Amino acid sequence: MTEFLLPFLGRMHPVLVHLPIGILVFGILLCFFPQNGKNPLLPSIRLAFLIGGIAALAAGLSGFLQYQFEGFAWEDVQLHLIGGVITAVGSFGMYALVKNTEVLSTKIRVFAAVLGLILGITGHWGGNLTHGEDYFTEVLPADLQSLLGTEIQPEKGPQLTEETWENAQLYAEVIQPILNKNCKSCHNPRNRKGELDLSSLAAMRKGGEEGMVLTAGDAAHSMLFARLLLPKEDEKHMPPAEKNQPSKKEIALIERWIKSGAKESGTLAAAGISKKQIERFILKNEIPFYPISELAPLAVDSLADLKEAGLFAEAVESGSGLLKVTCINLPTFQDSDWKILASVQSRIAYLDLSGTQVTDALVSQLEALPNLTVLKLNSTGIAGNSLNNLAKLT
Repeated sequence: MTEFLLPFLGRMHPVLVHLPIGILVFGILLCFFPQNGKNPLLPSIRLAFLIGGIAALAAGLSGFLQYQFEGFAWEDVQLHLIGGVITAVGSFGMYALVKNTEVLSTKIRVFAAVLGLILGITGHWGGNLTHGEDYFTEVLPADLQSLLGTEIQPEKGPQLTEETWENAQLYAEVIQPILNKNCKSCHNPRNRKGELDLSSLAAMRKGGEEGMVLTAGDAAHSMLFARLLLPKEDEKHMPPAEKNQPSKKEIALIERWIKSGAKESGTLAAAGISKKQIERFILKNEIPFYPISELAPLAVDSLADLKEAGLFAEAVESGSGLLKVTCINLPTFQDSDWKILASVQSRIAYLDLSGTQVTDALVSQLEALPNLTVLKLNSTGIAGNSLNNLAKLT
């Protein structure tokens, strides 16, 4: 009978936690009211910190029970829990400071401000637990979010594959990603502009403050589609002119989906969608030209020895740890000079020995270059008889 009690008290935490917040904010604000001589607000301030401390302690205990019974990970709740303990202790500490005083000193006001800061931070950590870390920032403009250090991951739209695009789900893999990319920033569960949520088909079917936006089988009378066709200068055009606009092909796909019944299931092939209509959404299998390497990029000054010797050396591309090395300015380079490159052998991906004095004897050294991709040997002393040995290089 009583085994439900502790989990129940744990779930009371979101309710109980607001009580100390309100009381303590009230007490902290009273500390900063102007005073002349004896402060008539002191009885209220003392009571606020005493009751606030008791309430914070109760909220902390219920929070600990919620952590015990609701499966939260310690690393997720530790900062919030520690902050709650500090808040409760700080509240009783403030009560002790003002208990026997008749005048609020600067010291007391500083402690009150610090307690307010701790209270705010602790509340923020609690908000992150229940609403996510981006709860306060996600409604801000993108530029302001970036300024605050929030990494914004833009919606990418549909992403299909060459092999399976025909069997892709029209709604889930094409239509919803199009809406996510162009509409979701204003029409989502937390920011329901016009009381409209376009983040799921169930929410879409509920419509918004102007009524239904989707009429299955009838695109012309579906607000979701019709507003896309309005001139940009029309105030009812959606998305707003300053926002990202869907392409003509995306709009055509939305029309086809609505005309085919605006269903949640159904493949592109079943809806009669051709490859030409969705070709721009098919991911291309791009194979990198140079090997994928975990070698860290070299600092420019670390190539000083190579350049001093007359070689040209640089990264094959920005941020890569692989090197492009050429002897264009060193036609006297010969087999015995290979030792100059010994320290960067594992990094050489592009090597141009054209116009130098190297011979077949050097080929055995080239076999030790694991990332060699481009090799130029024009106008050298290499006859070519030993080049078959390079076949082992991947």
